Amino acid sequence: MPVTISGSGTITGIATGGLPDGSIAAGDLASTLDLTGKTVTLPAGTGGKILQVVQGSTSTEVVVNTTTYTDTGLSASITPTSNTSKILVLVNQSFYVYRTSTSIYTGMRIYRDSTIIHEPVSSAGPLGYEFGTTAGGVSSIGLYGRGSISVLDSPASTSALTYKTSGQPYVTTNAGQVKFQPSDSINGTSYIILLEVAA
Repeated sequence: MPVTISGSGTITGIATGGLPDGSIAAGDLASTLDLTGKTVTLPAGTGGKILQVVQGSTSTEVVVNTTTYTDTGLSASITPTSNTSKILVLVNQSFYVYRTSTSIYTGMRIYRDSTIIHEPVSSAGPLGYEFGTTAGGVSSIGLYGRGSISVLDSPASTSALTYKTSGQPYVTTNAGQVKFQPSDSINGTSYIILLEVAA
Protein backbone atom coordinates (compact mmCIF):
# COMPACT_ATOMS: atom_id res chain seq x y z
CA MET A 1 0.00 0.00 0.00
CA PRO A 2 1.49 3.38 -1.00
CA VAL A 3 2.05 6.08 1.58
CA THR A 4 -0.33 8.96 0.89
CA ILE A 5 -0.37 12.48 2.32
CA SER A 6 -3.75 14.14 1.89
CA GLY A 7 -4.31 17.84 1.43
CA SER A 8 -5.47 18.08 5.03
CA GLY A 9 -2.20 16.67 6.34
CA THR A 10 -3.43 13.12 7.05
CA ILE A 11 -0.92 10.34 6.31
CA THR A 12 -2.15 6.87 5.38
CA GLY A 13 -0.42 3.68 4.34
CA ILE A 14 2.22 3.47 7.08
CA ALA A 15 2.41 -0.05 8.48
CA THR A 16 2.64 -0.70 12.22
CA GLY A 17 6.26 -0.14 13.22
CA GLY A 18 6.96 1.53 9.88
CA LEU A 19 8.51 4.65 11.35
CA PRO A 20 12.22 4.39 12.09
CA ASP A 21 13.40 4.67 15.69
CA GLY A 22 13.84 8.25 16.81
CA SER A 23 11.26 9.66 14.39
CA ILE A 24 9.03 10.86 17.25
CA ALA A 25 10.58 12.88 20.06
CA ALA A 26 9.10 13.36 23.53
CA GLY A 27 8.19 16.93 22.62
CA ASP A 28 5.95 15.64 19.81
CA LEU A 29 3.67 13.84 22.27
CA ALA A 30 0.72 15.36 24.10
CA SER A 31 1.37 16.50 27.65
CA THR A 32 -1.00 13.78 28.92
CA LEU A 33 -1.54 10.27 27.60
CA ASP A 34 -5.06 8.88 27.98
CA LEU A 35 -4.93 5.07 28.33
CA THR A 36 -8.51 4.66 29.50
CA GLY A 37 -9.75 1.20 28.51
CA LYS A 38 -6.30 0.11 27.41
CA THR A 39 -4.10 -2.62 28.84
CA VAL A 40 -0.52 -1.60 29.44
CA THR A 41 2.05 -4.40 29.55
CA LEU A 42 5.19 -3.50 31.46
CA PRO A 43 8.56 -4.98 30.50
CA ALA A 44 9.84 -7.87 32.58
CA GLY A 45 11.36 -6.77 35.85
CA THR A 46 9.27 -3.61 36.26
CA GLY A 47 6.60 -5.11 38.56
CA GLY A 48 6.17 -4.07 42.16
CA LYS A 49 5.70 -0.37 41.46
CA ILE A 50 3.12 1.51 43.52
CA LEU A 51 0.38 2.70 41.17
CA GLN A 52 -1.88 4.49 43.64
CA VAL A 53 -2.36 5.02 47.37
CA VAL A 54 -5.66 5.50 49.23
CA GLN A 55 -6.09 6.22 52.95
CA GLY A 56 -9.15 5.97 55.15
CA SER A 57 -9.54 6.90 58.80
CA THR A 58 -12.13 7.21 61.53
CA SER A 59 -12.22 8.53 65.08
CA THR A 60 -15.82 7.49 65.82
CA GLU A 61 -16.03 5.17 68.81
CA VAL A 62 -17.61 1.75 68.23
CA VAL A 63 -18.35 -0.43 71.26
CA VAL A 64 -18.69 -4.19 70.69
CA ASN A 65 -20.01 -6.29 73.57
CA THR A 66 -21.26 -9.27 71.56
CA THR A 67 -19.36 -12.26 70.20
CA THR A 68 -20.44 -11.38 66.67
CA TYR A 69 -18.00 -9.64 64.35
CA THR A 70 -19.08 -6.01 64.08
CA ASP A 71 -17.86 -3.31 61.68
CA THR A 72 -15.39 -0.99 63.38
CA GLY A 73 -16.22 1.92 61.08
CA LEU A 74 -12.78 1.82 59.44
CA SER A 75 -12.82 1.42 55.66
CA ALA A 76 -11.37 2.68 52.37
CA SER A 77 -12.19 2.06 48.70
CA ILE A 78 -9.89 1.65 45.71
CA THR A 79 -10.36 0.87 42.00
CA PRO A 80 -7.39 -1.14 40.65
CA THR A 81 -6.07 -0.04 37.26
CA SER A 82 -5.28 -3.63 36.27
CA ASN A 83 -6.76 -7.01 37.20
CA THR A 84 -3.22 -8.33 37.78
CA SER A 85 -2.47 -5.74 40.45
CA LYS A 86 -2.17 -6.64 44.10
CA ILE A 87 -3.52 -4.50 46.92
CA LEU A 88 -1.36 -4.07 50.00
CA VAL A 89 -3.67 -3.41 52.95
CA LEU A 90 -2.14 -1.71 56.00
CA VAL A 91 -4.32 -1.38 59.10
CA ASN A 92 -3.53 0.53 62.27
CA GLN A 93 -6.55 0.09 64.53
CA SER A 94 -7.01 1.85 67.86
CA PHE A 95 -8.79 -0.20 70.53
CA TYR A 96 -9.52 -0.66 74.22
CA VAL A 97 -10.34 -4.04 75.77
CA TYR A 98 -11.99 -4.41 79.17
CA ARG A 99 -13.38 -7.10 81.45
CA THR A 100 -14.08 -7.38 85.18
CA SER A 101 -12.31 -10.73 85.28
CA THR A 102 -8.90 -12.30 84.83
CA SER A 103 -8.61 -12.42 81.03
CA ILE A 104 -9.95 -10.86 77.86
CA TYR A 105 -9.44 -11.72 74.21
CA THR A 106 -10.45 -9.84 71.11
CA GLY A 107 -10.00 -10.45 67.39
CA MET A 108 -10.19 -8.44 64.20
CA ARG A 109 -11.00 -9.39 60.62
CA ILE A 110 -10.20 -7.62 57.36
CA TYR A 111 -12.68 -7.78 54.50
CA ARG A 112 -12.57 -7.02 50.80
CA ASP A 113 -16.23 -6.20 50.20
CA SER A 114 -17.89 -9.27 51.75
CA THR A 115 -14.83 -11.57 51.44
CA ILE A 116 -12.67 -12.19 54.51
CA ILE A 117 -9.01 -11.73 53.57
CA HIS A 118 -7.66 -11.93 57.12
CA GLU A 119 -9.10 -14.20 59.81
CA PRO A 120 -7.67 -14.00 63.35
CA VAL A 121 -6.75 -16.97 65.49
CA SER A 122 -10.06 -18.22 66.89
CA SER A 123 -8.97 -18.35 70.52
CA ALA A 124 -7.00 -15.12 70.77
CA GLY A 125 -6.75 -13.14 67.56
CA PRO A 126 -4.16 -10.56 66.51
CA LEU A 127 -5.44 -8.26 69.26
CA GLY A 128 -5.62 -11.02 71.84
CA TYR A 129 -4.49 -10.32 75.38
CA GLU A 130 -4.66 -12.25 78.63
CA PHE A 131 -4.02 -10.86 82.07
CA GLY A 132 -4.01 -12.45 85.51
CA THR A 133 -5.21 -10.89 88.74
CA THR A 134 -2.64 -9.11 90.84
CA ALA A 135 -1.53 -10.22 94.27
CA GLY A 136 -3.88 -7.66 95.75
CA GLY A 137 -6.83 -9.37 94.13
CA VAL A 138 -7.66 -6.66 91.55
CA SER A 139 -9.79 -8.49 89.03
CA SER A 140 -10.85 -5.91 86.43
CA ILE A 141 -8.52 -5.53 83.47
CA GLY A 142 -8.28 -3.06 80.60
CA LEU A 143 -5.80 -2.11 77.95
CA TYR A 144 -5.50 0.64 75.38
CA GLY A 145 -3.54 -0.33 72.29
CA ARG A 146 -3.12 -0.32 68.55
CA GLY A 147 -3.36 -3.37 66.35
CA SER A 148 -1.29 -3.30 63.16
CA ILE A 149 -2.04 -5.85 60.43
CA SER A 150 -0.78 -6.01 56.83
CA VAL A 151 -2.25 -8.20 54.10
CA LEU A 152 -1.25 -8.51 50.42
CA ASP A 153 -4.48 -9.18 48.52
CA SER A 154 -4.92 -10.36 44.91
CA PRO A 155 -8.46 -9.24 43.98
CA ALA A 156 -8.17 -9.87 40.18
CA SER A 157 -10.53 -6.98 39.55
CA THR A 158 -10.73 -3.50 38.06
CA SER A 159 -13.98 -2.69 39.87
CA ALA A 160 -14.25 -0.46 42.93
CA LEU A 161 -13.31 -2.44 46.05
CA THR A 162 -13.99 -1.57 49.68
CA TYR A 163 -11.68 -2.85 52.41
CA LYS A 164 -12.83 -2.68 56.03
CA THR A 165 -12.25 -4.14 59.49
CA SER A 166 -14.59 -5.79 61.96
CA GLY A 167 -13.96 -7.02 65.47
CA GLN A 168 -15.36 -8.71 68.53
CA PRO A 169 -14.44 -9.75 72.06
CA TYR A 170 -14.26 -13.54 72.42
CA VAL A 171 -15.92 -13.40 75.83
CA THR A 172 -18.63 -11.00 76.98
CA THR A 173 -19.29 -12.28 80.47
CA ASN A 174 -18.14 -10.03 83.32
CA ALA A 175 -18.65 -6.96 81.11
CA GLY A 176 -16.21 -8.18 78.46
CA GLN A 177 -16.05 -5.73 75.57
CA VAL A 178 -13.81 -4.03 73.03
CA LYS A 179 -13.96 -0.40 71.99
CA PHE A 180 -12.58 0.64 68.63
CA GLN A 181 -11.46 4.28 68.34
CA PRO A 182 -12.03 4.76 72.12
CA SER A 183 -13.18 8.32 72.70
CA ASP A 184 -11.40 8.59 76.04
CA SER A 185 -7.91 7.83 74.67
CA ILE A 186 -5.33 10.44 73.71
CA ASN A 187 -5.55 9.55 70.02
CA GLY A 188 -8.26 7.05 69.17
CA THR A 189 -8.11 7.54 65.39
CA SER A 190 -7.72 4.36 63.30
CA TYR A 191 -6.17 4.25 59.82
CA ILE A 192 -6.29 1.98 56.79
CA ILE A 193 -3.97 2.46 53.79
CA LEU A 194 -4.47 0.71 50.43
CA LEU A 195 -1.57 0.53 47.96
CA GLU A 196 -2.05 -0.81 44.45
CA VAL A 197 1.10 -2.73 43.50
CA ALA A 198 1.85 -3.58 39.87
CA ALA A 199 2.28 -7.31 39.23
